[in-house]
Amino acid sequence: MRNYYSGLLGLVLIFLVCSSLFAQEARIKGKVVDFETAEPIPNANVVIIGTRFGASTNLRGEFEISLKPGIYDVEVRVIGYQSERKKVDVVRGGETFIEFRLRQGYIELEGVEVLADYKTRRAVDVRPSVIEVEPKDVKVSAGFGEDVFRMLRTLPGVFAPSDFATHFVVRGGSPDENLIIIDGVEIYNPYRLYGFVSMFNPDLVSDFNFMAGGFPAKYGDRLSAVLDVSSRDGSRDKIFSSMININLTNANLIFEGRLPLNGSWIFSTRRTYYDLVLGPIAKKTGLVSGDVTFPNFYDFHTKLSFHPFDKNKVDLFWIYSRDAMDVITGENLDRPDSIAVNDLSYNKTFAFSWTYSPSKNLVAKFITSLYRNSGESKFGGEVLDPSYDFDKRVVSDDAVFFKIETWSNYMIQKFSTSFDLSYELGKNLFEFGVGLNRVASELKYILKMDENLKMFLISLGFFSTPEFFKYSESYDRFYFYAQDRIRLSRKLSIQPGLRIEHYGIIKKNYLSPRLNLLYNIDALMSLRFAYGWYYQSPGYEKIYDQNTFFDFTKAENLNAERAKHYILGVERWLAPEVLMRVEGYYKDFDNLIVRKRVNGTRWVADRIPNYPPTDIRGWSEPYQVFVNDSVTSIPVNKGDGKAYGFEVFIEKRETRHSKIYGWLSYSFSVAKRKIYDVELPFMFDQRHTFNIVLNWKISKKFNLGLTWMYGSNYPYTEPIGLKPRILVTDTVVKIMTVRDRVLLDLDFGGLSNFFNARKPPYHRLDVRVTYNAKFWNADWSFYLDVVNVYNRRNVVAYDFSISKGEIKRKPISMLPILPTFGISVKF
Repeated sequence: MRNYYSGLLGLVLIFLVCSSLFAQEARIKGKVVDFETAEPIPNANVVIIGTRFGASTNLRGEFEISLKPGIYDVEVRVIGYQSERKKVDVVRGGETFIEFRLRQGYIELEGVEVLADYKTRRAVDVRPSVIEVEPKDVKVSAGFGEDVFRMLRTLPGVFAPSDFATHFVVRGGSPDENLIIIDGVEIYNPYRLYGFVSMFNPDLVSDFNFMAGGFPAKYGDRLSAVLDVSSRDGSRDKIFSSMININLTNANLIFEGRLPLNGSWIFSTRRTYYDLVLGPIAKKTGLVSGDVTFPNFYDFHTKLSFHPFDKNKVDLFWIYSRDAMDVITGENLDRPDSIAVNDLSYNKTFAFSWTYSPSKNLVAKFITSLYRNSGESKFGGEVLDPSYDFDKRVVSDDAVFFKIETWSNYMIQKFSTSFDLSYELGKNLFEFGVGLNRVASELKYILKMDENLKMFLISLGFFSTPEFFKYSESYDRFYFYAQDRIRLSRKLSIQPGLRIEHYGIIKKNYLSPRLNLLYNIDALMSLRFAYGWYYQSPGYEKIYDQNTFFDFTKAENLNAERAKHYILGVERWLAPEVLMRVEGYYKDFDNLIVRKRVNGTRWVADRIPNYPPTDIRGWSEPYQVFVNDSVTSIPVNKGDGKAYGFEVFIEKRETRHSKIYGWLSYSFSVAKRKIYDVELPFMFDQRHTFNIVLNWKISKKFNLGLTWMYGSNYPYTEPIGLKPRILVTDTVVKIMTVRDRVLLDLDFGGLSNFFNARKPPYHRLDVRVTYNAKFWNADWSFYLDVVNVYNRRNVVAYDFSISKGEIKRKPISMLPILPTFGISVKF
């Protein structure tokens, strides 16, 4: 009997336990991320209010809680962020997903209130010259056009060639020396609208990391700087949500939502439409004729993210863009040229990445990607001789026109695969990586020009481009790196690194040592130092940024370019939310690739006084001289240089208690190049640069942004005089005349005379006013952004001409005052 009751009691207990287990067959799964960057937040406490249930997020910001069905209040708490609570309805046998996007909060540390996560990162980051860019700052600040490349020019050591381009130069480098990465994939030609805007949409980005120098061994094949961009995952709060951003020039649509397998999706498309507005106006006024397509672009960006298994994440992203232009000039022009331009180019990127993190100390990531940039261009027409004064619409009979016709087709394709591993063990953070790139380049062009234009170019001594060119080559690039961040003490950390690279295009290997050092003097002040060797391979994949034609088919024993970085900086918190950085640097360039110069001859004539230069009697008979600066298109390592300077960067970070935030930067920079033993100022040598970026939260609804930029500006080459154009044929050598007047050309002198003058200082003020509202169940932002408020005529270049034997100089200005109105709405 006892056994019977014992058995019955056991069955009852089993039934009660099973009933309890079945009653709890419900789960809450979720993720906790940063509101601005969408980056996961680990070690956050997730609490079910009024119960004993809860969990902590893992390194990927994920959590899971099993509990009974019902309606619960779920709250997330973590140091450095504002807590957030949501109501969740949990059904029996079901799984409910919820995502928390936490806004940054504040902690008290030794009486200093700072953004906790940012200060923590800076206290352990051994890299100097690093600035974390907030996507929000790109969107709300004045004059940036919601473009991160335009924002970069306000950072220390970063300069822009002009208002018209988003290219940027860093610390005496050139645009092709900057490494641009998105989600671990190297991008060539990251521009849209022929360089006027960049490919990066701040609404799709979680964070930007910009390194102006001293970057660790993880990065390579560039001499100057790194922009490392991470795109954000789609929101998992809803199955579908959307955002629209419209202004006077383009529209931007973003859609995102939740997917199965604990996944998300996000899709964006942008297109300019001012071409649709300006085209009919230009045709009606006669500025253009025929079927016209003004410069325009559209692009698509898609990203899918999944967590198919615990501790695994899979991402797929695809980017596609097209730029187009088709213009034929009309009759109503200020100058009588007749030009036809037809251009079409495409950028395509596809990438797959898999991240595996079996423990909090180990992260492995595999990426494979395919990038392709291709296009076709045609240019033709009659161009008025640049030496002719064309201020007036009426062209005299002695005007000379050059006829030119070109066609080109190019393709750059890169397949890459890489594997990166990081492992934290005690006081060490080991990082290893290996990668293989297969690059294929094709370039074809045909150049036709009349004899007058050939003679004009030869007289300048710069013409070296062949009339027909065809190039096709594939080569491999291989790299391996290893680096270790070692905490030697509570205050001292070092990061030694080594990078090995093989450049298949020149069939050579290179070894790059790197060293970064961090010393925390106290809780508010730190010292950083960096030293490293950086190599950059030649190749047509960089030709868009180089803006120089090289014939690599004729290269002999070419070496990779090299730069050595020396950086020393001090960083200190001046106030609870104010950080100041002072940094000095020295960059030593060698083996720079320039065009080969060879010995040759040139026909010249001497000036005879007492006669005007347009009189044939004012010149001697032409005679031949020997020169050693005849330029070819053959690349050689005959250049070196140096760049040095110091920078001051003061940043006031946004807090609850401060309505004004932003930064100011000052840079003193000297950049020089030595070509064939002739030392010159570098074309982007700007000695003084000062920028102020301020944002003022006037109220919850109104925000005011101000940006002021100043630069002492770049050097340019001023002509030193005039010279006659000399006709050279097999039977005749003579000075060319038209209606008994000598046809004159500008004389810019030899190499030693390059960059002998400097443009006037550049400065401009931009203002942006934003109004935020909430209605129709959506968040609205209306903004007015005015570029160059006081309409400063900043000079980008000079147009030189000759009138009555005298040199005339006409400045070419950058952007005038330019207002833009826009609307952004998030549903």
